[in-house]
Amino acid sequence: MSINRLTIQQVQRLISTRKGEVKIGERMQMLSSDNLASLEAFRKNGAKFCLLGIPECIGVLGNHGKPGAQNAWSAFLATFLNVQSNRFLSGNEFLVLGEIDVRELQEQAMNVDLGSDYFMQKMHVLCQHLDALVSPVIQSIVDAGLTPIVIGGGHNNAYPILKGVTEGLGLRNGVHCINLDAHADYRAMEGRHSGNGFSYAKNDGFLDKYFAFGLHQSYNGENMLKALDTAESVGCHFLEDIDYLDQDLAKALAFVYDDQVPCGIELDMDAIRMMPSSAISPTGFSLEQARQFVRRSAEALDVAYLHLPEAAPQNDLESKMVGKSLAYLVTDFVKAVNKKAQR
Repeated sequence: MSINRLTIQQVQRLISTRKGEVKIGERMQMLSSDNLASLEAFRKNGAKFCLLGIPECIGVLGNHGKPGAQNAWSAFLATFLNVQSNRFLSGNEFLVLGEIDVRELQEQAMNVDLGSDYFMQKMHVLCQHLDALVSPVIQSIVDAGLTPIVIGGGHNNAYPILKGVTEGLGLRNGVHCINLDAHADYRAMEGRHSGNGFSYAKNDGFLDKYFAFGLHQSYNGENMLKALDTAESVGCHFLEDIDYLDQDLAKALAFVYDDQVPCGIELDMDAIRMMPSSAISPTGFSLEQARQFVRRSAEALDVAYLHLPEAAPQNDLESKMVGKSLAYLVTDFVKAVNKKAQR
């Protein structure tokens, strides 16, 4: 079992109760045992979405990045559990699974001396072990008919998510994916890390159509750009070329739309300007535009999953900013999917 499930006691410590109000944390569903075979029962009880945290920064370290992504899941929970349960969202739609148990791998990664021989290779091996923990859990969620919502960790986790969804749905050529990101993460397959999740997934048959939206021209290497150019089922659009967000996004969504193959929604939090992340940037999308991306994507596509990686809060203020931002994006996603289902 690679899950540390969220307990009622943990939830109660995080919820701020107020007379006359009900919080999502009081309405959501939770595992009562470590048995993932029971997930389908939660779907029959009204759950549609399964929340999963991955508190690690292994893939980020293996991509010359800074730690911090391991803190996003706890920051998210502290805010999300206190979102109001009301006419817009009840909370019963959610099964909160808990977090992937990465404690041993994360400890090993943090204890490797940055100046040691073969530091990157060691991170790549640890990232491979992480892949092996994540993909079976995602597959179990999909097997149960639930939509995964994955929070935290590096963008390396796109690979095991795509693998788990593909295997859970029994797809021959993988799922489609749209990614709001400053970086395409389609780099060379030099060992697993946060910069090559999509290239590995494409190579291994877990990713069919892929569109990277909002890339920064100055932060994507020429070799990777050439790799994007040569793949027929891969497209991209640069932040510098966006004139009308709605129109440009509509074209990106049309690229990945398929009424036979579901599509994953990826939003790298470093695409949002000044968001605490391992690649924080003064330029990028506003949080409102990122929310619009999530809503438009969820409304237009047959959604396979939502993945929100790379937020990396380092202090209390950053944790509050990250937590609330992630909570907005998750609730926007679920409201959009629910709204589409009611049409």
